[in-house]
Amino acid sequence: MYQTNIQAAAIDGYQTMAFSDRVLKLCARAGISPATTRPAKTEEALAALGVARTHLGGLVPDEVAAAAIAHNPEIFHLVEGDAVSAERPAFLAYLPLNRSGAEALVNGRFRGAEPDLAMVCRADEPPCAIYIWLIFAPGALTPALRALAPLLGRLAPEGCPLFTRGVTGHTARLFPAMGFVTARHVYPSAPEDLLALSPRSGFPAFESDRPIRAAATMTVRLARTMEDLLKCFSIRAATYMAEQDCPFDEEFDGNDFCATHFLGEIDGEPAGCLRVRYFADFVKIERLAVRHEFRTSRLSFRLVREAIGYCRRKGYERAYGHSRSDLTRFWGMFGFRPVADRPTFAFSDVEYVELEASLGASDDRLAIGSDPYTLIRPEGDWDRPGPLDRSAQRPVSQGSLRSAAGNAPASSQ
Repeated sequence: MYQTNIQAAAIDGYQTMAFSDRVLKLCARAGISPATTRPAKTEEALAALGVARTHLGGLVPDEVAAAAIAHNPEIFHLVEGDAVSAERPAFLAYLPLNRSGAEALVNGRFRGAEPDLAMVCRADEPPCAIYIWLIFAPGALTPALRALAPLLGRLAPEGCPLFTRGVTGHTARLFPAMGFVTARHVYPSAPEDLLALSPRSGFPAFESDRPIRAAATMTVRLARTMEDLLKCFSIRAATYMAEQDCPFDEEFDGNDFCATHFLGEIDGEPAGCLRVRYFADFVKIERLAVRHEFRTSRLSFRLVREAIGYCRRKGYERAYGHSRSDLTRFWGMFGFRPVADRPTFAFSDVEYVELEASLGASDDRLAIGSDPYTLIRPEGDWDRPGPLDRSAQRPVSQGSLRSAAGNAPASSQ
């Protein structure tokens, strides 16, 4: 429902990469049949590979593809659109590599035919490099390339090097035309057939003897204490006040103590936050902020997903928000779309678009008739017994004694 709106930003994911002008002009050209991507289920991916094998040789075996998808369900994307034939499904397959994988790749120790999955990022880990496994788009190459841009923008919003191999005559011509160069020109130990595309910030160094940092631990939770709230406020001050020159009384607008705050941490360090406010039949999702040094992570996605799940559990089926015009594509990934027939408006010197989303009903939403103990548990932690569950183990006579002593105020929990 939102795809027509994100086509205007179709080349956004290419802006941080050094793609050729030819690619950028091609993807920005009007009149191209729109296409989108979505992660394929394992059986869909294997079926698409089966079709591709009738056109191409040397593709990875089904068991290798299935193991990679089990490790990271987002590495195999189907391309969908009017230009794509159901009989010949188009797809993009890539391997997001961690530091160890990137170093192995440029030093000739990474096998694309049988990848070591310890070198491949999981879905919530930011990649140090992306290895394009295969692009198969018979008769729909331009829509497929255009659909690749939002995917790259989501995977590596600040850019990272892309690698691939030109295994057919067509791709051997295609990839250099896109801006890829022989990787050995940059990394002397790289395999002869490896091609590389630089981010606009330049190729990073992948020293083989560099210590490998353990994958970061990412958590998202409700802010429950004043210390948690101060962490959220610090993140927003660093993001909106320091980076965007937002005045204090516009950022801290008087709504913080009538809202729910989500706090995201990476390795225990406060890294991002989000605020939710409640209206009669909708929620407003707002004040999403991630500190600059953590923006290569996928914390923003985690924060939004957690907030939407929380709101659905509380029974809300509609969400509303404001987005900068250049960020509507991000919110479109969660089902948000511009509110029909509403103009843009501005506050704090920034132009915004009104967005809305249908969250859908939740099967386990909280309502009158839910277990009463569930409704008195700590907010957002409804599936675990809380302090009042444990208090039920005490004899109820204590309440009677308090009442008899004349000290029983009106009670409501």
